[in-house]
Amino acid sequence: MRNYRAQDRDAVVNLLAQLIATEGKPVKPRLLKLFLMKIRKSGGIILVSELDGKIVGTAGGYVVRPTSNVDGEHFGFIEFLIVDPSHRRLGIGEALLKELIMRLAFKGVNEICLEVDPKNEAAVKLYSKLGFATSYAVMQLTVNPSDVESKPYRPTLVASPKLQSRSFKD
Repeated sequence: MRNYRAQDRDAVVNLLAQLIATEGKPVKPRLLKLFLMKIRKSGGIILVSELDGKIVGTAGGYVVRPTSNVDGEHFGFIEFLIVDPSHRRLGIGEALLKELIMRLAFKGVNEICLEVDPKNEAAVKLYSKLGFATSYAVMQLTVNPSDVESKPYRPTLVASPKLQSRSFKD
């Protein structure tokens, strides 16, 4: 296991594309390259696991620092963990995750979060084994632009009784 290097980009992008493909979402490699660059430039951590000169796993995360209008301490966020399907169940994912947790803790975080599809039983089992627990559910709505009415949204103005008799035009 080692730190990600620029020459690892294509192999890591291929692994990330595999991960996203399991969710049934198409992804452009260019966007994944930008994603990796953003993590690195923000001081994030990207690790790779190499076997016989081939990258077989990767994990990445970063420290989230609250903005001035949010109370709370900074925390770690694990953005991705992926192991090549032909190398799963060998402890590679666990080793990557433990190292990433250690490095995030070394940066001063006292809490680490991640998102996981609850149907991915192997991932849920691994995260639980390392002490992660469900804290809340994320709900998602996929909106198709063709399903949205073509008229622009116009909010209704509710005014005080004095102003209700007046007419306001766009």
